[in-house]
Amino acid sequence: MTGKGSAVEVLYSDKEIVVAVKPVGVLSEDGGDGSMPALLAPQFGKVFAVHRLDRAVGGVMVYARTKAAAAALSLAVASRALKKEYIAVLEGAPTAPEGELRDLLFKDARQNKSFVVDTPRRGAREAVLTYRTTGTAMYEGKTYTRVSVLLDTGRSHQIRVQFASRGTPLVGDGKYGARTKAKAPALFAVGLGFKHPKTGKPLSFEAPMPTDLPWSIFDAPKYEIEHKYLIAMPDVQALARLPGCRILSITQTYLLTQKGETHRVRRILEGERETFVETRKRRVNALRAVEDEREISEREYLALLELADPKATSIEKTRYRVPLGTRMLEIDVYPFWSDRAIAEIEVETEQECVTLPDYMKVIAEVTEDVRYKNANLAHSVPNDDISRFL
Repeated sequence: MTGKGSAVEVLYSDKEIVVAVKPVGVLSEDGGDGSMPALLAPQFGKVFAVHRLDRAVGGVMVYARTKAAAAALSLAVASRALKKEYIAVLEGAPTAPEGELRDLLFKDARQNKSFVVDTPRRGAREAVLTYRTTGTAMYEGKTYTRVSVLLDTGRSHQIRVQFASRGTPLVGDGKYGARTKAKAPALFAVGLGFKHPKTGKPLSFEAPMPTDLPWSIFDAPKYEIEHKYLIAMPDVQALARLPGCRILSITQTYLLTQKGETHRVRRILEGERETFVETRKRRVNALRAVEDEREISEREYLALLELADPKATSIEKTRYRVPLGTRMLEIDVYPFWSDRAIAEIEVETEQECVTLPDYMKVIAEVTEDVRYKNANLAHSVPNDDISRFL
C-alpha cells in the first residue's frame, strides 16, 4: 500500500486494529498528509495513534480503528503491557554483552533533546531498558555492535540517549554524538506484542530488519538445521576408537527467557580443556532454528547461572563427535538412560538426505518429537518401552 511516495507494509488488520510498518521519515501520529494515519486512511478510514515512534525511526506500530480499541490499547501502553522490541547498531561496544540501563532523563523541549541527569529535578523521569548483543562487526577499521532492546519505559529518545550517555551512540545519530554517518539513526522497532483490545487474544508481530548500511555489515542469521534420532545405546568404547572421534563432557543449563526462545549455557570438558558457551535459539520449524552462539568466560558463565530456570534441571551428558563424510555426527549419552541415546547431525538444507552409519541402530527419527528437545529433557524424560527394537 502506498501514499505520497511512502510505501506502507500492513502486517495485520481487522475491525478493531491495524498493524503496519512505519517507514523512516514518516510521522507516527496525525500530522496531515504523509503521516501514518493519513497513509492508512484510504484503506482503513480514520485510525487512532496509541503509541509513537520518532520520525527518524521505522518499525512495527499498531493503530486503533475504534475509540474503544484506542482506549484499551492506550491502557496497555500506560500499564506497560504493550511490549516493544527494537534493534539498534551502536558505535563501539557496551561494557557488558547484555544488561539493564536505568537513568533519569530530562527533556529540553526547546532543543527537542533528552539528557541523562544525576539528581532528581522537576521534569526528570526514570528510563529503564534491557538489551543484549546480537552481533558484532568490524567495518572500515571500526567496531560496531548490534543490540536487541526491550523497553520498560517509553521516554522521548530513550534508547538513543541512554546508549549515547555510555559512549556508544547509535550509528547515524549525530544529535547524540555519533561520528558515523547514516541516513537516519540506526534504530528499528522490530517487534510488538499486546493483547487484542476486544478478544484479549495475545498477538505478536515482527518485521524484517533493514538491509542497507549499517545493518548490512552484520552476518545474516545463523541457522541450525539438524536431524535427530533415538538410537539404541551404542558401544561407547567402540565409538571412542573411531577415527577423529572427540569426547566431550557437557553440563547444560537452561535460563529464563521469553516464550519462543531458548537460552542456555554449557560447561564443556574435553580432556583437560574447559570452555563455556552461551547459546540462544529461536525455532523456525521442526528442522530449523536461528542460533546465536558465543564462547564466554567462566565469570560470565557463573553470572548467567543466576538466571537459571528454577523449573528445569541441568543436563549432564557425554557427547561423542564422529566425522561422517563432510558432516559431523553427534551422539549424546545421558545418565538417565541405560538402553538408548540421542544422535544428531546437521545438514545444509532441509531437503538433504543423510546416510547413517551401520554402527548406529536407529529406533526412530525424533526430529519433530518435542519430548526429545534438550530444553524439554530438562523438565521431563520420556521412557517409552523400546525393548522390541533392541
